[in-house]
Amino acid sequence: MEEIGKAQQKAIARLIRQWIASDASRRQLRQLLDLPTDTEVPRQHRSLLDELDRKLDE
Repeated sequence: MEEIGKAQQKAIARLIRQWIASDASRRQLRQLLDLPTDTEVPRQHRSLLDELDRKLDE
């Protein structure tokens, strides 16, 4: 499988964030994947996500 570049990774990440940003999409994903509902991302996970975003911006 061919590797994708950073620009493509950023575009995909942005599209996924936009997709899951809507309430309807989140609800559908939770139902489809049978995910538990969590109202807030734990601080540790939020910091890990922030670090991933920083690395993508490099």
